[in-house]
Amino acid sequence: MGPLEWLSVNNVDELIDWLKQRSPEQIARLLDERPHLLVYGSVPQNLRDLAQQLLRDHYSYGLLHEIDRPEQELLAAAARLTQDLNSGPYAYAHAVSRPLPVAELLAAVGDDGSARAVLDDLRARLLLLPAGPDHIRVPALIRQTFVVREYAPAPLDRVLSSSFNKAPVMVIAEHLGIGSATRIEAQRRIVAMLSDPDQVRALVSSAPEDAREMLGKLLSERALLGTHSFEWEAGRYSFRNGGSGDPDTDWLARRGLLVPAGRDRAEVPLEVAQILGGPATSPFTPEPPRPATVPVPPDRVRGEAQSAAATAANRIGLLLKTLATEPAMLRKSGGLAVRETRRLAKVLGVDEDETRLWIDLCEAAWLLGIEAPKKRADYPRLLPTPAYDDWLTLPPAERLAPVIAAWSRIKDVITWWPEDGENPVALADSRDACAVGLRTSVLHALAALPPGTALSPRTAAVELTEAAAWHRPMCVREYGAERVTATLLEAQLLGVSALGTLTEAGHALLRMLEAGGTDDSGTSGLGSGSAELSAALDGLLPPPQSTARFQGDLTAIVPGTPTPELASLLDSIADRESEGQAHVWRFGAASVRRGLDGGADAADLLERLAGVAHGVLPQPLEYLLRDTARKHGSIRVVRSACCLRSDDEALVLELSQHRALRKLGLRRIAPTVLISTQPIKSTLEALRLAGYSPALEAATGVTEVERTPEHRAPARRERPASARRGRPAPSSLELAHRFLR
Repeated sequence: MGPLEWLSVNNVDELIDWLKQRSPEQIARLLDERPHLLVYGSVPQNLRDLAQQLLRDHYSYGLLHEIDRPEQELLAAAARLTQDLNSGPYAYAHAVSRPLPVAELLAAVGDDGSARAVLDDLRARLLLLPAGPDHIRVPALIRQTFVVREYAPAPLDRVLSSSFNKAPVMVIAEHLGIGSATRIEAQRRIVAMLSDPDQVRALVSSAPEDAREMLGKLLSERALLGTHSFEWEAGRYSFRNGGSGDPDTDWLARRGLLVPAGRDRAEVPLEVAQILGGPATSPFTPEPPRPATVPVPPDRVRGEAQSAAATAANRIGLLLKTLATEPAMLRKSGGLAVRETRRLAKVLGVDEDETRLWIDLCEAAWLLGIEAPKKRADYPRLLPTPAYDDWLTLPPAERLAPVIAAWSRIKDVITWWPEDGENPVALADSRDACAVGLRTSVLHALAALPPGTALSPRTAAVELTEAAAWHRPMCVREYGAERVTATLLEAQLLGVSALGTLTEAGHALLRMLEAGGTDDSGTSGLGSGSAELSAALDGLLPPPQSTARFQGDLTAIVPGTPTPELASLLDSIADRESEGQAHVWRFGAASVRRGLDGGADAADLLERLAGVAHGVLPQPLEYLLRDTARKHGSIRVVRSACCLRSDDEALVLELSQHRALRKLGLRRIAPTVLISTQPIKSTLEALRLAGYSPALEAATGVTEVERTPEHRAPARRERPASARRGRPAPSSLELAHRFLR
């Protein structure tokens, strides 16, 4: 049996023994953290099957995005301590490490007591494998992530043999003061000296200060150095005549502390790296950084959060309403057409980045869906789902809660787009594995600020990035500051953050994240918001208003959010002018006519408006409604061949001679009848643009009600738990009890 097979069999048996000592709840946690194990086809059948699957690297990879800096540093230290010196960095690439004494690992990070708790948690989550009470093993995934992938210097003896001829080896021996007459003896003495910790540290202490700093930086960053110290010729390296131009680099290279790692590249040899970067120098940062803060009054934070939450709810409502009447076209290649994003941005009065945010979040909350094209030449359309109708009946807080819950779990930083990428596209198929962890780290960093304080505006971006990186270092890497800033902006737009600190809704959302309450379980999104999040939003969003203040200047003002019934009534006969802390509608002849076109009656409208008025209706509004109703329908558009008729012969004559209506090709066929060459819709629009108030009449002579059609996407089905032959997948706790029987 080969060494790899021996290692595998023993690891499985070790893990089975360890699992038998766990409680059902502890095993359920292991399964919950690895959801792939709960999918039929992968569901373990017994403890041995579970142990074998847990030892596979890919089941643990997602957990690395959830570790904090102390956990990362402890894993990195364990990986370095178990790196195989003699077999190269890729030895046992698919096996776990040799047993590592826990005491050795804790000593490597200078444990003051806090590292033990971190180690216990890593062991409980099987990011470090048990090997008895006093030892652990390091999985291959951890070793490859923190050693092989980042930095894998070659052993010194191999470098000297494969990279140098005799001359440079003798130069190194001479500068180390261990000269010899033969190359073999000189190389043996070099390797022996640079493998001795005392001699290496003495040599480094004698180096120039700048050379020591350079060496320390290379070791701490585990990096390669660009240098011209070595010259490539005939398949071997030699020292460049005249040196590299940097005396410090040459000092290190001529003493074997830097060796070739490729053309114009150098690295610290493995033995030296392990001596200088070993247990005594492994970093461990148990406490997060403390960003600079400034005092901020809680009432100001609350006011900003209220304004942001109200604005968010209004813009989401306006977006959904717009798409209900005018669905947006998607590209056949995927994503929303850019021209559609621009159209919606104009409607919302915001930039395209924010528009993409609302579109993506509504889709993630299952309030928007995609209607498949009916014909091959057609394009898919984006429009509200039937869940939107239920959403309209909810109070403001319960409307916003599922959207915020969707934001917490969406795998994308929506308002950030790499500069070297294509144009930003809404509903892009993003699979950003770091987005959720990045978002969580930002919320954690803000939550850690002392009460009554906020980030200092001068240093907010830099210090928030550093603090977030402590909570999720694997998620805050490339484009860290840009992505953190974009995440903070999104939090502010949703009322989760305000003035550089976390709001009540933000704290509630963070508790939801920690409890796993925003996982995408396949529900419609309306039930995704927890009671705690809705309660926090209730404090920011007052109850909807059922009355309005009608002004003499023909405006109606609703402080706060109107009820759906009030908003529907005012939208039918007035134009919205502004939204936010207060909603303002303005009445005009055209807007009132729109309500009359929809089948409303002037007397009924006045009665309904009086019923929602805070006080009495102003006379100008009554006059406007009555006067518009009196004129409404004085022109009758006949559907048959698009005829126009009116009992007012003078008006018919006026229309036939009106210059603005020439494109209709109107022809008077009787004192009270005109014929139009244009379709009914075009004829109605032209008459209204010219200042007239026509009404649509059916062939029977009955006035037809004009209503703007609303569209809905097909209802999105709830995604059931992974199933086979209709059976639901067992829960993690059920499996745990089954394994331990």
